[in-house]
Amino acid sequence: MKHERHAQDRLRADELRRQDLEQSKQNDLQSARGHHHDPAFYDRLDLTGPALESDPPEERFLISIYGERWTPEDREAGQFSEGTAEIEREVVDADELQRIGQDYGLDLPSASDPRHTPYLWFSSSTPREDQEYFEEGVHKYYSLHIHAVDGHQPEPVDIQRVADLIGVRFDHPLQLQAPTHEQEGPDLCL
Repeated sequence: MKHERHAQDRLRADELRRQDLEQSKQNDLQSARGHHHDPAFYDRLDLTGPALESDPPEERFLISIYGERWTPEDREAGQFSEGTAEIEREVVDADELQRIGQDYGLDLPSASDPRHTPYLWFSSSTPREDQEYFEEGVHKYYSLHIHAVDGHQPEPVDIQRVADLIGVRFDHPLQLQAPTHEQEGPDLCL
């Protein structure tokens, strides 16, 4: 009888511990609302956390690239005779946008300040040096037009982001990060 009683006490104690552990996990989960990004928190509880959002959602840019083909005669007349749509209203991500900026030699904004949206574009200032350039003297220039960023009309901050991605500098850029105020010298206000 003493042995049965001891076993029953042990079972009750184990059950209480299990209930306490479950309650503790529930309480911790309740307080986890502000800690959803901390994988160690979930590891300690032997749980899997929500899907990690280590990277923000991928930015999507709706763009077009237009080309101008200038023959020596066109340059003499002051007007190009052939325009092309190299890319027409395609959605690209940030990595592809960087590659496009390099491939098309985009190095010049159409305005000195990204706040001059929505009709701001980026262009190449030097002709592409390809076979036509060397053999026929044809100069090709390209322009990048941003139609939308993540499904909305581009705003100045979006245009600045595009410029940063493709390596174009504005005369009057936006400051995308808040300035930090660091103290220079000793604090004389004691």
